[in-house]
Amino acid sequence: MKIKHFFGLAVIAAMSASCSSNEDLGTAGSGTGTNEAGVSYASITINLPTANGTRATTNDQFDGGTASEYAVNDATLLIFEKGTETSENNFKFVEAVQLGNLEPWKKDNDSNNGITTEATITAELNSAKVDEAGGQYYALVILNNKVGTENKVTIPTATTETYGTWNVADKVNATNLVNNSNGFYMANAPEFTTKDVEPTTLVPIKGIYRTKEEAQSKPGTTIHVERGLAKVTVGSNSTGKNYFATEGDNATGTNYKSDKVKITNWALDVTNKKSFPVHVTSGLKTGITPAAPTDPTAQTVPAYSDIWKNDQGTAPATSRFVSNSTTATFKRVYWGIDPNYSMGLTDLDKCKEQFTLATAEESAVTWMDGSGSEHPLYCLENTFDINNMKQGQTTRVLVKATYTPNVLASESGTDKTFFMIGNSLDIWTTKTLKDQIASKAKEALRITTDPTVELTGDLLTAGTHVLTKSNVSIKIKEGETETEKVDDKLVATLNTKLGLDKDKGIGIKTYKNGESYYIARIKHFGDDLTPWTAGNETYDGKNLNWLGRYGVLRNNWYDLTVNSISGPGYPDVPEVKPKSPDDEDTKYINVSVKILDWAKRTQNVDL
Repeated sequence: MKIKHFFGLAVIAAMSASCSSNEDLGTAGSGTGTNEAGVSYASITINLPTANGTRATTNDQFDGGTASEYAVNDATLLIFEKGTETSENNFKFVEAVQLGNLEPWKKDNDSNNGITTEATITAELNSAKVDEAGGQYYALVILNNKVGTENKVTIPTATTETYGTWNVADKVNATNLVNNSNGFYMANAPEFTTKDVEPTTLVPIKGIYRTKEEAQSKPGTTIHVERGLAKVTVGSNSTGKNYFATEGDNATGTNYKSDKVKITNWALDVTNKKSFPVHVTSGLKTGITPAAPTDPTAQTVPAYSDIWKNDQGTAPATSRFVSNSTTATFKRVYWGIDPNYSMGLTDLDKCKEQFTLATAEESAVTWMDGSGSEHPLYCLENTFDINNMKQGQTTRVLVKATYTPNVLASESGTDKTFFMIGNSLDIWTTKTLKDQIASKAKEALRITTDPTVELTGDLLTAGTHVLTKSNVSIKIKEGETETEKVDDKLVATLNTKLGLDKDKGIGIKTYKNGESYYIARIKHFGDDLTPWTAGNETYDGKNLNWLGRYGVLRNNWYDLTVNSISGPGYPDVPEVKPKSPDDEDTKYINVSVKILDWAKRTQNVDL
């Protein structure tokens, strides 16, 4: 005969909520449904908290988000057995239980506890044994794992599998995980409980009982879950410039304050292609040494022994890594490890294997043409250790704008393309650039008449270019005919005269149709919790000072506000620099050089 096992389980989901219903799942067989042999139940209450709000300021700011972000369409309960193990990574899988959609949900009326709604159900267990004292079995809840007929995360099946061997990137279909058309994937959130102690993710079940009624009469087990994605929005300053407005707004730079800038759309760039099924914190304190270091997916995670000390004080302080809310009973964790956390990706091709990079082809990434909280984009979490906080790994916002220089207003026609030469701050139209090249060619060729210049080839496409025989035509009139004078020697001379250098990436920037790109690398703890100023190290392994300054973590909402645009950005999508730190300590000075007329002095001389 089979023993019926029951336990009460309250699950709290750490993002936003949905609308769902209390439901008893599973059938009891051909008898009464309550005492049939082989039938077991679990009573479950699920509470869905609000999202952690705008990042890069302070922790513990919460926002409910939109209704679609807290809908629940399917739920799965995973049971793990502790046995004699001390690390939850070694707890063995016991069984998986389908819980349906958990409807109906009821609203939580306490606005300070981070919970929006809750639902209670009774689930069926078949393999776990009676454990009235509790503590032998541990629970993990997964919500919205379905995408059509496929799963976002592969559910464990073998009882030889442990939590640690299951919670790996190979169990995740990253494309499906990002797909939120059937609800946002959610799973257990790690909880910080004790100073200097590793957070835990699996939740001990308070008791497993023989009858459904007994399980429902006992205190339930509470589980907090969080979304598996990060959320990003971009908007304008409500009291300042609005570059998303129909007509855009003026640039702010001294040289460009009469120019107009209109943001047309934006995208997420350098987004992770991989994720773990559940938020990983294990190894941040003690480090991780891979069992098979030659495995290309293996990574050595450096230890940061002080990360969970939760010491309070003036930033930077270790208190930033965990919740210190005075109203929430559940202490969230604000950092984690992802599958490429410490791979040391200094080669661009290696970065492209791990991350999706935007290109000039718009189909490479998703572009958003709206602004504000109603127009979000989502991505997998992307974190890294202090030594890998570099541009080739850091998720960034890519903003595309139409830039209209004031100098174009003085020219008739519809051509919106403009140019910038080398490191000069001046803006050139098609006409004035041709005139400038003609002037330099006239000098180089030592002629007295102005040559005819035409721009061709890649010089008319977005990007940065030096002059070549294939992108410029320079003709001079000799008698009744015009003769082409462009050769290798002439273009080399012209590049030198214009201050262009292909090897150094200094060229003529072509802003095709006025398109201009800007980037903003996303800050996690940011300037308030991890302040950095020019002149500081970058980052010299100083975890206390800067670990987590940049990055995106699951269940966090990053809201970026465009305060100002000083002038033209990049002429095309800027390529990431894998070896460069996120904070660049390069110093620039804006210098205007004016060549004065000769100071002429005259005198009369009698000889």
